[in-house]
Amino acid sequence: MGLFGDMMQRIFLDGHPELERLVPDDWARPVKRMNHRSPQRVIALGNVLRAPIDRQSQVARDDSDVGLVRLFVASSSSPDKPALERQVQDRMAEFCNDPNWRDQAGVKALTLEHHMAASRYGFLEMFQALDRDSRLSTGVRTGELAGLRLFTERVAPLVAAAQANNAFAVMAHLRATSPLLKRSAIAERSTTGDPLQTIRAGVDALLGLETESPDATFLTVLQCVAQHGLFEIPAALQPFVADEPKAEIAEPEKTNEEAESKEEQAVAEMSPESLEAWRAFLETPYNQTVHFAEYVSDRGPFGTHQGVKGLEFDRVLVILDDSDARGFLFSYDKLFEAKPLSDTDRKHLAEGTEGGITRTRRLLYVTCTRAKKSLALVAYSEEPDTLAASALRNGWFEAHEIERL
Repeated sequence: MGLFGDMMQRIFLDGHPELERLVPDDWARPVKRMNHRSPQRVIALGNVLRAPIDRQSQVARDDSDVGLVRLFVASSSSPDKPALERQVQDRMAEFCNDPNWRDQAGVKALTLEHHMAASRYGFLEMFQALDRDSRLSTGVRTGELAGLRLFTERVAPLVAAAQANNAFAVMAHLRATSPLLKRSAIAERSTTGDPLQTIRAGVDALLGLETESPDATFLTVLQCVAQHGLFEIPAALQPFVADEPKAEIAEPEKTNEEAESKEEQAVAEMSPESLEAWRAFLETPYNQTVHFAEYVSDRGPFGTHQGVKGLEFDRVLVILDDSDARGFLFSYDKLFEAKPLSDTDRKHLAEGTEGGITRTRRLLYVTCTRAKKSLALVAYSEEPDTLAASALRNGWFEAHEIERL
């Protein structure tokens, strides 16, 4: 028995590009036609998008809603794209009679690149500072860099608990993460007086920084943490607090391959170029931490086109913007016929092989079919009228479903 997924959702470059053709002709080929996720209109859009590739189609459940789809088209030179996208959400709230479209937390907005989400969700400065270094770019996109986790997994939860006056949560967090509450550290401290005075002083100093203000940088927070010994300092950040005698440095354990890999990563993060990136990062506002942490843990309102495969959301806003994507593997302008195809594009299409147009079509299919209730697409283009006409001519949208911004 062989099991294969939906090849229309093959959006990454690894793996075999035409896996279904490897199945022997005499094998049974069951087809999953029922779509239990999306409403009827979204399923119809998905069917017309995939038709040129595999000619397969899905059907909606008998009890499914009709659903609603809209395409909003704007110029790629629009000066305030986030404002246009808020306008789109207002329009969708009216069309659907659904006020949750106006709530940022109620809509999943999908961007093609991480920096597009960073600019819209308020963590662009810290993201760009680290993303410019190739050694750090993968780690900043996943949030796995130890220097980032100090702030997202150590400092931010402590600040949130302290601001909520939740003493139990503060102590529980510090007990699990702080060297101040290690048995050896407690034993070294004097038993006279208040045994928690050191901890209280550190937490009070942290709150005194007014971390919600843009004037509080990651560096000021780091120096406070190091001065009071609240948390261990990752190796990549050690050079920036080297003069602080109370700073404890996190030593990578060398007991297994995973620890050795972490140590190698720590060394890479301390190259001259990476240290400059960390220096630039530390100069950015600390208040970008929470939104960044929400984004990389997929708890925020933004996601990437590639990162939501297999997921589902009630309301989906797909942002199509080649001019802001900085990539070359996908082109929505070409798919929507607002930009001419290259010779290579035509060759792939003529031969039926995998190329940029097919990859883009698959990606658009994946993003659109994430919607459980309603779907809005915002397409930016240098030729918005041409794009809108193509969407209508190809039967992807009806005239009343297309609006110019």
